[in-house]
Amino acid sequence: MKRAQQIIIFLLRAKIHFVAAFSKKKAASMAFEIFCTPFQKPRPVAPPIFKKSEEFSISVNGFRIWGYKWNENASSKILIVHGFESRAYNFDRYVTPLVKKGYAVYAMDAKAHGKSEGKTITAPETAEMIKVLEDLVGRFDGYICHSFGGISVAIHQELYNHPPARLVFLAPATETSTALEKFCSFFRLGKALQEEMDNLIFERAGVRAAHYSIKRIIPKISNPVLWIHDENDDITPLSDVKPLIDSKPEHVEFLITKGLGHRKIYKENQVQKKVIDFFHTKTDEKNN
Repeated sequence: MKRAQQIIIFLLRAKIHFVAAFSKKKAASMAFEIFCTPFQKPRPVAPPIFKKSEEFSISVNGFRIWGYKWNENASSKILIVHGFESRAYNFDRYVTPLVKKGYAVYAMDAKAHGKSEGKTITAPETAEMIKVLEDLVGRFDGYICHSFGGISVAIHQELYNHPPARLVFLAPATETSTALEKFCSFFRLGKALQEEMDNLIFERAGVRAAHYSIKRIIPKISNPVLWIHDENDDITPLSDVKPLIDSKPEHVEFLITKGLGHRKIYKENQVQKKVIDFFHTKTDEKNN
């Protein structure tokens, strides 16, 4: 971690603890805003394939959200949904192979990421972004989603399920309650403030953090799923996934890698090939 980042974290932590001395509720609100704020802005230069895209934007709850599309007139469409503090640019390696297989490819910069407007983001907001996009271009035949994008797509499928769509989860944020716990541990906020943040989520959304769980959603949908996770993932731990693996859902194929961690996993050649083949299988089935 860079020195400047360390200083920012120290100041934010001190501010939360200062406010908590007077009001835990206000401190929880402040902490939740930080929890939802992407501070890193990765990869500002567009990869070559993005220079060949058609850029477009949609309006979601008053925010301008930017996207990129290729081969839009194809009969089948794939949507790429990136993770927290990431952007569409990071998935450039998936575009050309999918287009060559005959797919239209869409990739969005989520709210508060890349070129899109906003300062904070939540998974339900990203799920709503997908809904707005599909209202304009039609339902997607498949989704590739990493980390935070995984829970967002899972929420979207629970609300607006399209069973034929194939879902690829790359190191998805399986349990929001785990993400909240890790955040509070990192900022040394303690259990009381963590519970207050959970209460805040309940006040705003009518459900608690534990509700936003891919493990909870998977048994409710029948979509074919390819789930790729690394055993050394320190951001979205494999321990959150193991109960689901043990339950052996018939519509989910698990691939557990080693040594790729959380961010290298979607950049690895064999993972990319597995993902492309997963969608290509569907194309072969349709043609037979």
